[in-house]
Amino acid sequence: MTITTKRSMTDLQNVTVIEVFTADQLNALDGEEYTLTVGARPDISRQPQPDGTVPPSQPGDVLSVQTDGTLQTRAEGTAGNFERCVKSGSFLVYRPVGTEGRTFVVPFAPNAPNKS
Repeated sequence: MTITTKRSMTDLQNVTVIEVFTADQLNALDGEEYTLTVGARPDISRQPQPDGTVPPSQPGDVLSVQTDGTLQTRAEGTAGNFERCVKSGSFLVYRPVGTEGRTFVVPFAPNAPNKS
């Protein structure tokens, strides 16, 4: 005997959607390392300023992964240790202070629809 359970659309409430970054957001630096353009985002800010203000991210900003794994953005064209990543399968790998520090990954999709 086979028992079939009918699933409803409300079952989708338990599905987790994961935002990924795509190849068209990468900026090549030296053939192996990249920066990632994330632009103006409501969920990531730039580096806090000495006066305590935290500027919002701006169009063209690149992702900056801090030593504790928190995310910030930096101005377009910034390519310091905190902004550099490498592609590894379905991840972008960040290691802000090299072998002496922690390593972090963010989700990456090498291909995506709606390219134009």
